[in-house]
Amino acid sequence: MSVGSLNWTIFCAESNEYGVDKAAWAESVCRVIGSSSYNAHAEAPTWLQMLGSGVFTMVWTAIIAFLIAFLLGSLLGVIRTLPNKPLAFIGNCYVEIFRNIPLIVQLFFWAFVFPEFLPDSISAGSGDVVAGGWWKNLLNQQPAVVGVFALGLYTAARVSEHIRAGINTVSTGQKFAASAVGFTTAQSYRYVILPVAYRTVWPTITSEAMNVFKNSAVLYALSVLNFFAYTKTMREETSQDIIILILSTPVYLIITYSIKFVMAWIEKRMAVPGLGSGGK
Repeated sequence: MSVGSLNWTIFCAESNEYGVDKAAWAESVCRVIGSSSYNAHAEAPTWLQMLGSGVFTMVWTAIIAFLIAFLLGSLLGVIRTLPNKPLAFIGNCYVEIFRNIPLIVQLFFWAFVFPEFLPDSISAGSGDVVAGGWWKNLLNQQPAVVGVFALGLYTAARVSEHIRAGINTVSTGQKFAASAVGFTTAQSYRYVILPVAYRTVWPTITSEAMNVFKNSAVLYALSVLNFFAYTKTMREETSQDIIILILSTPVYLIITYSIKFVMAWIEKRMAVPGLGSGGK
């Protein structure tokens, strides 16, 4: 089958997502391309609209998960380099646990195992008092919240390793200089160590930002209706695998390269001669 003979108007066909308001932008696109399958009177929105909604969900979940991972990973990276051995041990345990367990397993843990250790509360579904009822309610009503939380914790372990490595590359002379001017440990990290460490490891942080976006596709396992979830549903409903994959691949490439350019711009803005790659 040639690419030219594929039925591209399938994206303008009625989806199976009822109860969702139809978006004008999707209808306009379908009219512009002259889709013969577009039905202005259909109750359900088109697949194009649902895929667009999935892209939006994928992007915002990835951004929030990365912010969680960056902040928590930075904290863990600092803790693991402190002379306080108990704190360093806690940080190392966190990293070894979260980094070495597959993300999909962690998602299922937070969804089905973690609630069993919480105090009893009322479940909105059954009305019964069950272990972790409020958490199960959150999972049922807002699964993206649990998914973002899990993805952020998973990625934080990886970010922590990069930050730790960056801190260890800071010369002892700079650390001693910070102490010599009277900086406390917290001030040394804030004004001397972390600024140098971030500049050094920013290219690897860029890779983690791109990984968070790609890993966000796995959140569909918690019923998060992201781009991957809708493409999977559309493939099952329409059997148009080739067309859907031809569309979805560029979407991932465009977003990942956008992340790369944004992170490179940030790297260039904070670049210091002799440190890092200068945003290249």
